[in-house]
Formats: sequence, C-alpha cells, structure tokens
Amino acid sequence: MPDTTSHCPKPNAAEKAAVSAGVDDGSGILLAQLKTPSNDDIRAITRLWIATGLIPAIRDARKDIESCIHSDHGSLIIARHPADTQIIATMMTGHDGIFGWIHYLAIAGFAQNLGLGRQLVSLAEDILRASHLPEVRVSIEAPAVSDFYAKLGYEPIQTALQTTMHDTFAPYVMRKRLTQ
Repeated sequence: MPDTTSHCPKPNAAEKAAVSAGVDDGSGILLAQLKTPSNDDIRAITRLWIATGLIPAIRDARKDIESCIHSDHGSLIIARHPADTQIIATMMTGHDGIFGWIHYLAIAGFAQNLGLGRQLVSLAEDILRASHLPEVRVSIEAPAVSDFYAKLGYEPIQTALQTTMHDTFAPYVMRKRLTQ
C-alpha cells in the first residue's frame, strides 16, 4: 500500500507546535497497537485514509482493518494526538513468512514532517526483526514517496506496470535488509 503522506495539506503553526511537543520528547504522541477497534476508531481511520489518498472516498476501511488485526502475523499501529486522543497516524505491518511488509502508513497533514513516519517505520522494523525476518518491503504507488523510504535505507527492487479500471500506474516495491 502506498504511503501518501506527501499528498496531505501542510500543517499550520498551531497544529505543528501541538504535535511537535510530544514527538520531540517522546511523551506526547500516544502509540498503540489497535487490537479491538471501536466503530469510532474505524470511522476515524477511514477518514484519515481517505484524506491521505490511501483509499477512495466511497470505501470503508473496516475489512482491511479486521483482516490485519485478525491475522496471526499482522499489527495495526495507531498514533493518537495527546490533547484529544484523535487518531493522527496509522501503519499496518505484518509478514507472509518470508518478508515483512509495511502497509497503510498514513499521517494527518498537521502531524507530518515531525518524524512520526520515521518512528512508525522504525517500530515496524523492530516488530519484524523480532520475527527473525531477513527484510521488510513496502509497495508504493506514488513515486515521490520513494524519497521518504530511501532516506530510511530502502532501495527499489521492482517496478511493475499495472492497470486498474481507470488508470495505469507503476507501483514501486522497495526493501530494506533487517539482518546484516
């Protein structure tokens, strides 16, 4: 799934300051594995994924969320804003027994460029490393997002032209070795 954080609106100064305090000192943003999402959680995640361009506006994220949390090898990590516990970021991570994967990395516009994406990817890598997997992979549909992953040590391994009902696009698969 793509990480489309670069497609969200830029944070205003007040929003950036409110989130920055928690990210900088590690005490503000609340990270948690979501195991039993409420209907409000699912609606909030759906709105975030729509706002960041991960899913179309007509789609409900419930099926993807339930598939992840009921998987033996999947985790849905969320970040909540310290002031109102609003879900401001998500990331799914899991593995297929061979490779680890990161999906649905989404960060609310006002919480971008504060290091939260980097923290979530690092957490996914730690989770997957604990499962003794040799590498983590991410499939992205927006080429500009590859810069984010490249800065974190990911390298492209595959581009495949695919056709949907409306578009033709070339998703990128990037990887990072977890073991030396």
